[in-house]
Amino acid sequence: MKTEDVFGGIAVFVNRHPKEIFVVMLVLAAISLFFAGHIPTQALSDEYMDKQSPAGIIYDLYNNRYGQDTYILLIKTPDPGDPVLLNQLLVLEKQLSRISHVDSVHSVADIVAQYHGGAIPGTSAEVWAIIDRLPPDIQKKFVPDRQTALGYVLIEQGVSTDASQNIEPFVVNTVGQATLPPGVSIEITGNTPYTLQFEGAMMADFGVLIIACIIFMLIVMYILYSKIRFWILPIVLLIFGLFYTFGIMGAFGIPANDGAIAAFPILLGLGIDYAVQFHMRFDDERRQKEISPALAETLKHTGPSVLIALASTSLGFAAMFITPIPMIQTFATVSIIGISCCYLTSVLGFGAIVHLVSYEPKPPGRGFTYRLNAAYERVLSTVVSVVVKIAGPVVLVAVVIAAAGIALDSGIPVDASQKSMVPPDLPAQLVADKVQSVSGSLTPLPLYVRGIDPSSVDGIWWIDRLGTELADKYPKITRIESIASLVRSYNSGVLPVSQAGLDRVLAAIPAQERSLYQIDATTSIIIISIGSMTINEQRAFSDNVAAEIKWLEPPPGAEVVPTGDFSLYVILTEQVVKNKDRMTMLGFILIFVLLLLIYRKAVALTPLVPIICVIGWNTLGMIALGQDYSILTAVLGSMTIGVGSEYTILVMERYLEEQRKTGDKIRAIQEAVRKIGSAVVVSGLVTAAGFSALMLSSFPILSGFGLSTVILVIFSLLSASVIMPAVLALVGRQERT
Repeated sequence: MKTEDVFGGIAVFVNRHPKEIFVVMLVLAAISLFFAGHIPTQALSDEYMDKQSPAGIIYDLYNNRYGQDTYILLIKTPDPGDPVLLNQLLVLEKQLSRISHVDSVHSVADIVAQYHGGAIPGTSAEVWAIIDRLPPDIQKKFVPDRQTALGYVLIEQGVSTDASQNIEPFVVNTVGQATLPPGVSIEITGNTPYTLQFEGAMMADFGVLIIACIIFMLIVMYILYSKIRFWILPIVLLIFGLFYTFGIMGAFGIPANDGAIAAFPILLGLGIDYAVQFHMRFDDERRQKEISPALAETLKHTGPSVLIALASTSLGFAAMFITPIPMIQTFATVSIIGISCCYLTSVLGFGAIVHLVSYEPKPPGRGFTYRLNAAYERVLSTVVSVVVKIAGPVVLVAVVIAAAGIALDSGIPVDASQKSMVPPDLPAQLVADKVQSVSGSLTPLPLYVRGIDPSSVDGIWWIDRLGTELADKYPKITRIESIASLVRSYNSGVLPVSQAGLDRVLAAIPAQERSLYQIDATTSIIIISIGSMTINEQRAFSDNVAAEIKWLEPPPGAEVVPTGDFSLYVILTEQVVKNKDRMTMLGFILIFVLLLLIYRKAVALTPLVPIICVIGWNTLGMIALGQDYSILTAVLGSMTIGVGSEYTILVMERYLEEQRKTGDKIRAIQEAVRKIGSAVVVSGLVTAAGFSALMLSSFPILSGFGLSTVILVIFSLLSASVIMPAVLALVGRQERT
């Protein structure tokens, strides 16, 4: 059965049952709203790391067994050695210790008291005398400079993330009610405050961006599209498609993470695009026919064209599944679900609504919109007429420029660090920046040790040797903590050489303190604290640590694996670098195969040339704007293939239709661009308007993605309107010869 026959059957069904279809749409929308309330959020680590991978499994093992949530108190004071302040900090420590699940609280106050018989000295000079005698690593940990002190609220090991988040309000309130000397302030950061603020900012951004997208798109729709009766109809169909997408997300537990947020402008843009294609074709047909035959003609011709465009776009997104980064997979999943819902809504819902409103086209007018469209059509016709005459040079120049961009692509840096993803004014991030500026990185590198018994002499000496080697070679390391360093601290700074001696020292260490580094005979951890590093420095350091571990040759069957948040962002960056070009290439291959299977002739390959051009042009645009690749902009290549192919396929489909009517290839090109060009430009600019709303996001990863995608859409429109006609002209000449 031919595709046109299938869509002809759909047209018959829609023409017979418009009311029933609309009622079903309303019912499904209501059901979707219910499920939308069950859309889950997602922890940052679950967004960025595949928890089924070996690294993900180790990450969770480390966090579940040894991870200990810590709230960091940044104490800004004229004098960290003020006895009045230290006594009040001791009171605050006791109050914080009473909070459920708080394991311990430490600050310079209890360190000073420990060195002074359990009491705070009476003068600042005496306090500073004690502080100055502390080991350098302890000084930096608690009093990094003369205006700053740090405190640490340690949550019990094994406490779940949810429980730790429930503690946060109590910690904040207790600190907020503390009595402090004039000029002293305490700010709070740490993993839990950071995560809570991140999630809150994300959900607030989500709502604002959706509203901004719709407003921007309405403005552009009105300016460019109000010559069409019921110009707001594509927005109505889009809203139904969004409802269904939200409902599917809630029903199947698809999280509202950064990837999902970034996908919604795509849904808004392409959802509008599909509806506009049906609307404009129907408006033209309706001027000559009654509603039912006009709708049948629209569905038979536009339905298959947009379906092919949908398939190619979906394949571009499907290529993203080769990356193990969950956030990118969510982006692809939501995009495919969303554009499919919008397409089905346009195919069935559009026809139902035009019957219900007894659609009549607007008579020709003389308003701004008509003048703008007429001017655009004149310019486009002139450009196409010139392009088809000089098609060879046009394509050559476009491809050369694109090739330059593709060659320069590898030089664009990749930044997948935590700081590149969060709002720069996030309070927890601001406090973390202040702490890092005086105390070094807040993200140590944990090594998860399996298969080495740290309670044996051989095991503890191997762990100590690794720590010593690393500390001697890398000056950025500020402190290394392990069961070996703990044993040294309880044995006058030396490791026992006999099993009996080691057993004696281990027995003297309190179980709670020992459990920070070892909880059984098969696992332990080594914590490497470092100075502040860029993400690329972190990658190099992590590689060096792995090389040192390999060189020291762990015992047979043992493994020592870098993990924790330090490794999370290192692995994330490496995955972006590794998969960026692979996603683009796979998307290109998938669409190439699809077009070859559908058309089975040379013209099938014509949409690929403009797509290649856009990929190269995008790179040059990013370089000109000084942008780095992030997790989201890394998908631009495969997204370009998906979004760009949609516009070029629509032009090609209309070209083939006009060629069958006229038999003249050049005239078919001109007619195709004239007739489909307005719809493509309207939908493209509406898509760009939707993506431009992302630039309002407080999240750099989203605002940068919005800017990059606006450029992508503009380049895609340029390639569809100029490069595609040139390529079709070249292919037409080749076929004639």
